[in-house]
Amino acid sequence: MRYAERLEKLATLMRVHGIENFLITRGPNLLYFAGIDGPAALVVSLKLERPVLFVPPLSLHAAEEYAYSGLEINNTGTNARFEVVVAETLSSLDGTLAVDDIDIDTYRLYSTLLREREIRQGSSVIWELREVKDEEEIQAIRRACEVADRAMRAAYEVLYPGITENEVKAEVLAEIHRSGGERPAFDVIVASGPRSALPHGPLQRGGMRDRALARGDVVLIDLGAVVEGYHSDITRTFALGKVGEEFETAYRYVLAAKEAAEQYIKPDTHCSYPDSVARRKLEEARLDQHFMHSLGHGVGLEIHEQPRMSPTSSEVLAANMVVTCEPGVYIKGKWGVRLEDTVLVTERGAERLTTFSLHDYEIDV
Repeated sequence: MRYAERLEKLATLMRVHGIENFLITRGPNLLYFAGIDGPAALVVSLKLERPVLFVPPLSLHAAEEYAYSGLEINNTGTNARFEVVVAETLSSLDGTLAVDDIDIDTYRLYSTLLREREIRQGSSVIWELREVKDEEEIQAIRRACEVADRAMRAAYEVLYPGITENEVKAEVLAEIHRSGGERPAFDVIVASGPRSALPHGPLQRGGMRDRALARGDVVLIDLGAVVEGYHSDITRTFALGKVGEEFETAYRYVLAAKEAAEQYIKPDTHCSYPDSVARRKLEEARLDQHFMHSLGHGVGLEIHEQPRMSPTSSEVLAANMVVTCEPGVYIKGKWGVRLEDTVLVTERGAERLTTFSLHDYEIDV
């Protein structure tokens, strides 16, 4: 990955925003700039010859093996608290300090250790870089999408009455690993029957930890894979035999909403606009009231990133952003329909990176 180029761009943005020093501790940001996700801390300073990666002893060998070679690696040892060692270096560097994202307790600790220093939230600066993907990132996401497509195919091929949701999930997980994925991008959702109306799937509680599929069920499957740290995301909804005209209508409108919205996933479009297009299409069938989440989100080193495609988003799409497009309709006590793809924003418009069929949803059983 292009770590030197990314760090150079970060330094440029630091100058633009009046930031002399930057402390990076979040795992995805460490992966982006240093090639290792921690536990670690990266100090980027306009006053240092090169960035310093602080690692505790248990991360030292991994840092020596995988971290960007242009970093100075500092083993913090076991005799002092990790944050104290980092703060000692920061205390010697004058000027404003920005942090990518730290919890309140860690913020208070650094505020105490670095008295009279201005500590600023710098996550927006990081996102200026991470939102738009470079070619290597896009290729990694493409491979993650290929793995996700194969995992969805594996799930589709075992859908029959009598199999349980968790058995389907097991097939998905096995295929992700067989196909070269590092891990699932999130906890795989396999939700059948009335449970498919729960957007995030059922809770695994008590006697409802699992459910056997039955003829006439709707089955919603949401999965993703990770390749080289980069994520993919895909959802398909299937019917085990005939479900009924109400479901058929909902499926057609969700698909139409998705296709309509994708026409506007292109550079210079406000992120709220594709969301509004999808809602207007669903409104034609009075289904918009059952669409209870935003249209999509960015995808990359995290499964949910900037930008957000929601009714309240003020962001603007740009070429080489990667987002999801996932309209859904959920009828409590009956079924849910969600169709989702990982989409690359190109100068020509939206390119679907996940490609499993959106039309072969009815399974003959």
